[in-house]
Amino acid sequence: MRKSAEKIKEALGNCLLVSICLLLSSATAFGQETKPIVPMHAFEIGLNFGYFYYEEDIDGIHVEWDGFMYGVIGNYTYHNQIMFNTSLEYTQGNLDYDGFVQFDGLAPLEEDAEDWIVEWRGLVGYDFTSNGHLITPFVGVGYRYWNDEIEGPFGYEREIRYLYSPIGIKTVSPLSGSGTWGIAAEYDLFWAGDVKSHLSDVFVGFNDPEVDQDSGDGYGLRVSLYFNLAFANHSALFIEPYITYWDIDDSDRATLTRFGTPIRFVFEPENETTTYGLRIRWQF
Repeated sequence: MRKSAEKIKEALGNCLLVSICLLLSSATAFGQETKPIVPMHAFEIGLNFGYFYYEEDIDGIHVEWDGFMYGVIGNYTYHNQIMFNTSLEYTQGNLDYDGFVQFDGLAPLEEDAEDWIVEWRGLVGYDFTSNGHLITPFVGVGYRYWNDEIEGPFGYEREIRYLYSPIGIKTVSPLSGSGTWGIAAEYDLFWAGDVKSHLSDVFVGFNDPEVDQDSGDGYGLRVSLYFNLAFANHSALFIEPYITYWDIDDSDRATLTRFGTPIRFVFEPENETTTYGLRIRWQF
């Protein structure tokens, strides 16, 4: 799976590079006045379906979560040379946990996990247009909250938070008829994060340690390709396959206590998260 992750990172990086080159090579032609290819105000609601895969290694022992997640998304976009977008997405699913439990040594553990993720993003950009085409470089801020709860007698709840800045570009080009298509590619600059592990769920005498992840301790990538079919009533249907990827380094250390007595240090190990998905959105 790590070889697959490296291929994903390389492919996403290439997509970002191609998109940036497209922007730079076309910049001199942009700025001409054309009929708007996107509405000034656009509200969207939709569904999200994805396959989620998370993996980490602890002292050479491989741990993973995987399974299908689904949810809803809503966003608003404003275009008038300046672009502004805000979106909120919620997904949930029952994942398979394949790891271990430390109890008089290490023992394999396979359990179900109930997971949900909420992600908010705010973006601002500038529209470059020419001959009916649109390219919008953008920056912004994002917040991601992941709640993971492993079931079973040795299961416990984790809360994972990311604060990051998306940096990327989005394109819109006309199709024959009344449709459009485009790509969105971005690099997610990781600012900060934390992970709280509710180990008191495993043993009542444990505390719930919280570890911090600092700026520069990771990054994200995402690429999507979307198609839009417009209707006479100014509404439109969007189909958007996408890939997202996160690579986060080891966290800081925190102290695990048993009835108030320190017994060891704990940390969140280096981890990778990959999601392959499809969004279906209705614009009105």
